Amino acid sequence: MFVGVLLGACGDDGTAQVPDGSTAEGTADPSASDATTESTAADTSSSGPVGESSSTTDPLPAMLEYARGLRLVRLAASQGVQIDFTVDGLDVDPADYPVRFVTGRRTLVRAFWSLHADFTPRELIGRLVVTYPDGTELVYDNPAMVEGESVDSGPSFQWLLEPAQVTAGMQFRVEAFESDPTIATGELSDPPPILPYGGRVTVPLLDAPLEIEVVLIPVLHQLAGCEQAPLPTDDDVLAMAHSLEQANAIQRAVVSVGEPMPYTDPIGEQDMGFSPILGALAMRREQDAPAPNVYYYGLLDSCDGFPNGLLGQALGIVAAPVPELANQRVSTGRWLGSGEAAAETFVHEVGHSQGRRHVTCSGGEGGPELDYPHDNGRIGVWGFGIHDFKLRSPIKSRDYMTYCANEFVSDYGWEQTLDVIEILTGWNDRDHAPTEPQVLMGIVHDDGQAVWWTARGGLDEDAVTDARVVWTIDGLTHEHAAVRSAMPDGPGTLVTAALPPGFEHASAAQLEVTGRAALAIAPGAVRRP
Repeated sequence: MFVGVLLGACGDDGTAQVPDGSTAEGTADPSASDATTESTAADTSSSGPVGESSSTTDPLPAMLEYARGLRLVRLAASQGVQIDFTVDGLDVDPADYPVRFVTGRRTLVRAFWSLHADFTPRELIGRLVVTYPDGTELVYDNPAMVEGESVDSGPSFQWLLEPAQVTAGMQFRVEAFESDPTIATGELSDPPPILPYGGRVTVPLLDAPLEIEVVLIPVLHQLAGCEQAPLPTDDDVLAMAHSLEQANAIQRAVVSVGEPMPYTDPIGEQDMGFSPILGALAMRREQDAPAPNVYYYGLLDSCDGFPNGLLGQALGIVAAPVPELANQRVSTGRWLGSGEAAAETFVHEVGHSQGRRHVTCSGGEGGPELDYPHDNGRIGVWGFGIHDFKLRSPIKSRDYMTYCANEFVSDYGWEQTLDVIEILTGWNDRDHAPTEPQVLMGIVHDDGQAVWWTARGGLDEDAVTDARVVWTIDGLTHEHAAVRSAMPDGPGTLVTAALPPGFEHASAAQLEVTGRAALAIAPGAVRRP
């Protein structure tokens, strides 16, 4: 039997622990008395659902009496972001759901109650019935001690569905029963404690494979007799994969470790942020020629420290999920000693590579998303970690694209990346990737410092404005439009321009902006991976 545990109140970091299907009974921290006191449920080990389960092939569950003195008023579920299906006993219009769910992902289901004035505290049983399109049902019974009103940050009936149980067309129904009718008090509500009143709620599920694939590249820093690089263990890689899975609407994150990349320039003493390392990582990605849906992320453990205040940086904010822009799916961040410690920056920088802009919270976030709907970077709805089993407060938690603490995924961020993930997951073959260098890419700084290389890919034509690269080849001039974009989280401007035929024979090249010379490009300094 799987025995559930009551949720405790949220802590100062906006989280509360929920069970992962414990086979041992646990209770919330008795010191939890308000929304600013953290509590943690009992340690858990089983990966099964919360509650005793049965199916249509098992003996039917025992007949139980509906709970008296209690009404079920709200039904909700979360895969990371919460959907309220029924509120105050009324079904929510599916058009008002904040997000879509996905098949094959762990899902927490919760039912909330209100109590009659004469209710006597006692243990009750919450039952979740999951109905599938073929007519089969799963029935989960979860005992809970009911002593007061239930709220998002506190007690409720709750059930945890594992990925294999979350399939297209599934429907939910929940009911509340007496554990011991002989001690029951109060009247049976009308309607009885059941949600939804109409029978079942259909769960909105995107039925598609959804993955994020990342290659971690340890940067082997070699400087002044020092040589060091992160050495991530399997546990470190798992922690980073779990962080991506909690923050994105995916079934899994495929995270692997590539061969270390030697890097011999200073890191802490340079005034160009991480842009030189990003250029090297971009060239490494070109050399490896992965499928276009693969992200590259450099792990940094510097011999000479780091630029002040800089934790990570992305090559760019990828404008669209098209193979031609795969060359921009590159970012980097500090290792900080473990995968768990590196995870927060990792999720943020990969977010830029998914096309996400900053969300304003601290005020230091540059180039923010102007359409973000929640004040001060709040996540907007209750969050739930599918691996750490913590609830996140919609008020105290902030979107992972802010610079504030208590970061988690918002409903806005969940939906903004979902279509990108679906498209990129479909590229799991290399035929989508261009095979020859087609663009010039460069990182340019205000003082004229720059690094240039060639890459496979194309331009974001919608972003072409007033810049171009002018080549001189065999005495002839070739002009090609260029795209310029500020690099997130640090200094530098990313420049991309089409390559002319015979560029390798160019005698001169120049970046022009608004018709004026901006920077000379030495053709011999353009690196060809």
